[in-house]
Amino acid sequence: MAQNSDAVKQAMFEELQKILHPDSDQRKSAEARLAQLKFTEWYGVLLAEFTIDQQLHIGLRQLASVMLKQYVNDCWADGGDVVEDGGAGDLPAIDAGATPALLVNDEAKRRIKQILPEGLYDQNSKIRSVVAYCIANIALYDWPGDWQELFDVIVKCLSGTENSVDGAMKVLVEFTLELDRQVGEVAPLILSEVYRIFTAANQYSVTARKYAVEILYSLLRSINTNIETRQEKSAILNPVLPNFMQRLIEGLTAPNGPHSSFQLKTQIIKILKYMISDMSKFVQPYVGTILPTIWQLLTQLADFYVKVVVNESEAAPFNGTDQDGDDDGVEDFTQMILQIFEFVHTIIEMKKYKAAIVNVLTDLVYITVLYMQITEEQAQQWLEDPEKFVDDEDEQGVEFTIRVTAHDVLLIVGREYEQQLLPCFTEALGKHSAVAEVDRNAGNPHWWKIHESSMLAVGSFKDMIVESPASFDMGQYLALIKMLMESQASPYLLGRCLWLLSRFCECDILRQPFMEQIVNVTVDSLSMDKPIVLRIMAARAIYGFCSNLKDNKDERHVLIMSKLENFFDGLVGLFEQSQNTVLGLFLEALSAIISFDVNVTATLCPKVITVTMTVFQKFHDDRFLVEMVQDVLKILSQNPFCLLPLQDRIIPTLVSILNHDQGGDQQTLAPDIALDVLQTLVKYSQAPLSDAMIESAFPSAVHCILRTEDHSVMQAGGECLRSFLAIAPEQICRYKNGEGLNYVLQVTTMLLNPMNTESTASFIGRLVITIITKVGNLLGDSVDLLLKAVLSKMQLVKSLNVIMSLVTIFAHLILLQLDAVMNFLSTVPGPTGETAMSFVLANWLSRQHLFYGQYERKVTTLALCKLFEHGVTTKDDRLNTVMIKEQVPATTPSGAAGNTGRRTRSASAKTPMVWVDTPVLVKIFKLLLHELASLREAKDALNKNTDSGDEANSSSDEEAADEVSGDGGKMSFLTLLTHMDDGDEDEEEDEDDRQLMAELMNDPIFQCDTMEYLTKFIESFSQHENFRAFLEKIDETEKNILQTFNIPSM
Repeated sequence: MAQNSDAVKQAMFEELQKILHPDSDQRKSAEARLAQLKFTEWYGVLLAEFTIDQQLHIGLRQLASVMLKQYVNDCWADGGDVVEDGGAGDLPAIDAGATPALLVNDEAKRRIKQILPEGLYDQNSKIRSVVAYCIANIALYDWPGDWQELFDVIVKCLSGTENSVDGAMKVLVEFTLELDRQVGEVAPLILSEVYRIFTAANQYSVTARKYAVEILYSLLRSINTNIETRQEKSAILNPVLPNFMQRLIEGLTAPNGPHSSFQLKTQIIKILKYMISDMSKFVQPYVGTILPTIWQLLTQLADFYVKVVVNESEAAPFNGTDQDGDDDGVEDFTQMILQIFEFVHTIIEMKKYKAAIVNVLTDLVYITVLYMQITEEQAQQWLEDPEKFVDDEDEQGVEFTIRVTAHDVLLIVGREYEQQLLPCFTEALGKHSAVAEVDRNAGNPHWWKIHESSMLAVGSFKDMIVESPASFDMGQYLALIKMLMESQASPYLLGRCLWLLSRFCECDILRQPFMEQIVNVTVDSLSMDKPIVLRIMAARAIYGFCSNLKDNKDERHVLIMSKLENFFDGLVGLFEQSQNTVLGLFLEALSAIISFDVNVTATLCPKVITVTMTVFQKFHDDRFLVEMVQDVLKILSQNPFCLLPLQDRIIPTLVSILNHDQGGDQQTLAPDIALDVLQTLVKYSQAPLSDAMIESAFPSAVHCILRTEDHSVMQAGGECLRSFLAIAPEQICRYKNGEGLNYVLQVTTMLLNPMNTESTASFIGRLVITIITKVGNLLGDSVDLLLKAVLSKMQLVKSLNVIMSLVTIFAHLILLQLDAVMNFLSTVPGPTGETAMSFVLANWLSRQHLFYGQYERKVTTLALCKLFEHGVTTKDDRLNTVMIKEQVPATTPSGAAGNTGRRTRSASAKTPMVWVDTPVLVKIFKLLLHELASLREAKDALNKNTDSGDEANSSSDEEAADEVSGDGGKMSFLTLLTHMDDGDEDEEEDEDDRQLMAELMNDPIFQCDTMEYLTKFIESFSQHENFRAFLEKIDETEKNILQTFNIPSM
């Protein structure tokens, strides 16, 4: 064995050296050889030896360590083929057609576990990190059972050198991150050790103590997740946690230096935030100390933050910390402030702390606005990179700066404390204004920054201020804004003034002559000699003026209408100089301008089309900008003066793209984008469509779709043809004596082809429904063929959105042509011998609770009502004999009321489930009850603006876990999907829904509120003679739903 092992070791050493060779052929040869050596039994042992051998070149050791890391993942996480004998033997033959498991024996595993701890003492931090990861990964599977000595090894390292302490702490960090099943056994050992390290400030470095806090955080999360009862959690935590909490709180006030740092404090705050939100019972005794300490930290650091970060008027005095330089120190300081705001965010949303927040509300608003100021670094970056300026200042921005985070906290304060906020807000702004005036008189060049952040706050609370004019003196604030506009202190200040005034421009207090002065300043701010940030803010102001005064009928509307051409001319010059994100903002402003007045837009039409087409052709690969372009095209299409000029200009371009050979190298614009744009033009046009649309664009679109193999083109093409058919069905049918309808059917058949990917049929439901409802009388037998194709597609798809799209076809038709659908589904066989009725209902009812979208949920719910009513009243055996398979707990008899006691997540997971047959009408009835409950929950949440999160925070940790894991969690998820009648849907989706619902809306039943209809439907059924039979088949949860709607369930 030794000789074979030495031979393999020498071979591996040589191949590792070759991998580091600059010659690519040698590297490839070595990689292939190592791929074979990987399947020898002592491969991992040799990699471990290479990794810790400090006599070898560091590059080779790092390479070996990376390979060892993967080997450990493969052998412990995935499990290799364990062999009994310890011989390495010859290299095994590798079957090229298979993926063999790694060979590993217990002796090799033991040897690796003996070798690795030595690497924790290594001088190279990267080696220590990889070794720590490997040890932690192995420990997840072997400790404590198969590696009992590991903890002793860790303790020994913690008493050794600085390197070994670092290595041992990294092991514990990695281990506790993934800790799951053993947490109850190992947590007490680790907790006592990390407490010892954290409190031994003179013995251990700040970095080691920071690791100790990270480990505590991971342990708390793991204990809270994996330990079921509060008693078990207490048994683990109580011996250490009280003292630990006290020392953590003290750690927040320790000065930075050898024993503390911003990073350490950040980790402490992270733990306190987690415990307050998720382990409130354990942290409650210390809240009275935690809240003042955090508040003191936030307020005391504010002046420091303004001087060092916002204004850079003082150097960052970050000496004596564990940082490498001032830049890192500033970054760590910033991260700590962000973590404090995360903590404040959590506290604000918890009902139990409302009284405490109200007591400091003025100071909280004051300090938050202070942290919202623009920093010098941001001001410089934004001037140099306007794209970043737009990204950072966008409401949907993703970068978590202190300005953004503080602003978010302020918005949450406004939402949670609306009634008490405005007086406190006024007082806080007054203090800021007084301080700014003192700074201005003292010659401080940064005096304007607090005014800018104050105006951002005022603009954010616009609705509240407008609704409560007595609580905020807007007239006085406008006088201040007028003075600030004239100060010329900063383009950021002037831009914010314009933005704020555009937000309030429809208020009666903002009238002539100040209004005209504002608009003129806005136009002037668009000129090319102004800073780019001011021009961007002026564009935002234009959007505000046009959007807010569009429906206004007084002189302000006339004023804006007289300036629309000036607005447009100012924007046009900016289009040529701007890139993607800034262009998007300018296109938004352009959309607002051309939406304001159809007659002015008619005069601007040629220029608008030119600008829009230029952006479209230049940035066609930017999906975000293409959507913005389509918004402009939509507005122009709905303007009768602009429709024909627009089509004359854009249709030849689109036809050229669609007719282009997609296999050629010269293609510059994707045909799926062209089809999307064409769909927009058609969807927002009025019938009859122009000759260019029917004779040129329509056939080009069809031929492009039929010859493509690109699934995105197929998907976009189906939607495009649906719009053609929805707007001008007669014209499509007349095209070449019926050839147009054949084209549409060819494309539909192509999209339903089972051999194509599922994504091609994502919207097929809407296309098929449009075909049948618009031109079904012309299809003859083709209707049956089309529905059979739908059934064939349904057999193979798994994606929810595609299943939903296909099911919706039958749901829609049930509402319009119930008898025809029943006949079809009961006579056509399903894929496994049952009727298509059983097949469709099985796919439908098992997923109904997951469906989403305004149209889809409403139609499927109402269709189930109609099916249920048909089955109950006619006793139609074609429907009533269908059985639906569903899973129920094995301990609960099918159809009987289940155990209604609270059950934990793990208890639920352990309950065996069995498949049972449920009559289809019973299943539908259950689904309708749950649908009604989720609609009620959604409506209550919207109308009452209840704070269910606060209630959860005030309950016990176990109750919170049960709510997440039980039916309550499911209902909450459904609530997000159930805004069926007045939710915030995408505007494009709304238009599609309107077109699809038009046919249904002829029946008054479908014009009602879904919840109201469903309630009346079930109330009516409760009077039916069969109602009691159904009551016997539902569980306690479903009976409770009936009781909440005052429907007797006994």
